[in-house]
Order: sequence, then C-alpha cells, then structure tokens
Amino acid sequence: MGTIRNSERTRRRVLDAATLEFSERGFDGARLSEIARRARVSKQLIHHHFRSKDALFNAVHDIKFRPEVEWDEPLPENPSRLFAERFRMRARDLAYIRFLTWEAAGRRKNSIPGEEARRRRIAQYGAGLRLMQAEGKLPREMDYRMIQLAILSLATYPMAFQQITRLVTGRASTDPAFQRDWLAFLDKLGVRLFAVPPPGKGRTRSAQRA
Repeated sequence: MGTIRNSERTRRRVLDAATLEFSERGFDGARLSEIARRARVSKQLIHHHFRSKDALFNAVHDIKFRPEVEWDEPLPENPSRLFAERFRMRARDLAYIRFLTWEAAGRRKNSIPGEEARRRRIAQYGAGLRLMQAEGKLPREMDYRMIQLAILSLATYPMAFQQITRLVTGRASTDPAFQRDWLAFLDKLGVRLFAVPPPGKGRTRSAQRA
C-alpha cells in the first residue's frame, strides 16, 4: 500500500509541476527536465508514469482541468447577462485560460485534449442559445454559433492577452477595478444586443410590422 501511495503522490507532484510549466511556457516551450526539477523527481520517472510529453500534456488537461472541462454552465435567465456571466466565471480560471492560449499557439497536430468532452459542453451551451432564440429571448436572425463565439471571445480575451489589455486600458486584466469596469461594459453591451423585449413585442421584423 505504501508503494501505491508513494506512486500516486509522485504522479500528483508531476501533474502539479506540469500544470505550471505548460501554463507558463506552452507545449512547445515546456521541458520535461524543468517539470522534473519542479516536481523533485527524475526525468525517467516522468517517462515511467506518463510515457511522453504529449501524454503528460493530455493528462494535465484531463485531470488537473477536469472541473473546467466538465463545468455545468447554466445560461442566465436574462440574455443580456450572457457576456458578463461568462466573464465572471472564467476570470477565476486564469491558469486554464493560459493553458488554452498556449494550446492554440502550439504546433501539435494531433487531437485536442479532452476533445469529446469539450465538444459536448460546447454543443450543450449552443443548444441552450438555440432554445433562447426559440423563446424569443435572442435574435433569431443571428447565427447562434456566432453568438456563442462572441460570448467566448469577450469572456476570455482580456485574460488571455493581458499585454493587449494593459496597452489599451493601462491596467492589468487581473486588477479588480478593471474587472468591475469590464463586467459593467459587458452588461451594457448585453442590454444593447439582447435586452428582452416588453411583453407582446417580438424581435422579428414581422412582429415589428404587426
């Protein structure tokens, strides 16, 4: 039992170290030797547990970021809150946002880590947007996929590209004051785009003509 517990502790240390290394340097920049140094293990031991750098990268995503991947994300009742609520939730997941940024910048050509689960979550969120369209809460003439992409972009860009945020606003994206201002802006944007019409008034042109 002691050997098994030691093996599990070693795996956890390697995963913790790899999470930091991949989040800071990406797949291409990360070095197994540096992960081994952070975890206080040998490189050979990493190969024993995870076989390859690719396998370790996938394990970091599937194990360390499982809560983010399997996050059950309810849509807000008020569609004008779509942008702000997504940012409010994702602003807590800076390590995962950095991981995704480096994942996109890497040269890996094989399958996306956790692709099936991620596709399932994206499809579930998209289905929720389509339902909101059917209920008249979102414009039916807008492609729900474009709405979803806009929500994802506005929720993650300031955190993913912190240098651009600082150049544009003069503030860090992790600054609570900036985050309050960005949330307020997203709320206003949501109201402009998706404010729920008064009872009896639809969004479609035919309803407006009536």
